[in-house]
Amino acid sequence: MGKNKYPLFVNRFEVATRNSYTNATHIFKQHVDSLFVDSETSDIALSCYNRAKPKYDLYQASHNIHSSQTGTQGGKVQTMKVTLKGMPLHVDDWESKIKSVYKIDSERYKILFSQGKAPFNNGTQQKRVDAVETLLLNIGSDASLAAVKTIIQTFYDAMLVSYNLKDISKASTKTESKATEVTRINMCNVMEGNYGLLLDAYQEEPTLASKYFDEAYMSNTLQMSFDLVVKQLTTKSGIKRTYKKPLTQQFQIINRLNTPLKVFLSQKRNGLVGLVFVTIPPMSDNIYNLVDMGDNDTKKFLNIFNMDGNIKADITIKVL
Repeated sequence: MGKNKYPLFVNRFEVATRNSYTNATHIFKQHVDSLFVDSETSDIALSCYNRAKPKYDLYQASHNIHSSQTGTQGGKVQTMKVTLKGMPLHVDDWESKIKSVYKIDSERYKILFSQGKAPFNNGTQQKRVDAVETLLLNIGSDASLAAVKTIIQTFYDAMLVSYNLKDISKASTKTESKATEVTRINMCNVMEGNYGLLLDAYQEEPTLASKYFDEAYMSNTLQMSFDLVVKQLTTKSGIKRTYKKPLTQQFQIINRLNTPLKVFLSQKRNGLVGLVFVTIPPMSDNIYNLVDMGDNDTKKFLNIFNMDGNIKADITIKVL
């Protein structure tokens, strides 16, 4: 991905805040706050403030709801992961109790565990949920297995709650994300309108309008932005560094999912993680120094390793 460009008839504020609510919040807040400072002494500042403030308030409210829902989703996903991680011990217990009633070479046992324990301990979340449900159906009204069926049913009920809550939470997050996108775009539109009004008001000396927009932030921070998806337990090359930068260079890394990552410099594409790396926490938005990721002089590739075995990583890396 190359540098973002700002043509004359493209909303530069929408481009600059796309895929980053962190950047949107910074740019929107600076615009509204700077207009408010001059609103008592400048008619044009007051007019632009009255146009922008309601849009900003709606964006902030929607963004806060979205951020809260994203955190909730992460918790629901984690709960399901914990359930599945402990599942093999439960399956061992069920099998042991069933074996005490039906021998392992009996027809009844083979019906209950036709594929052994693999369907319970491997595969997608849905398949593992289905495996427990199938076991319960196959036990049916077998009185000799009534006690173990109660244990399995209790586990299954809890498992199903975690699984369904996860999906409901994801759906809610998606809905809130769409709502926040609408308010972001509306705010960008009013900023573009204010840009035109301010340029008209200060057409004799346009630089007087610059204080109402964080031009440096938009021009420097948002020039190089990379959106990446990294598969489970996989290394992906994020950036090939074909340019020389000082050791103090920084990166903003936005990790949108409940997935821990390792970011490091490598001499080759998809190189393995070495002794030097930076750990990126799940669902985080932080700034990191290039020098902490490895040898800046000899290693060209900035690589990302997804440490999670179940969830793909969805991240954005911005070169600062």
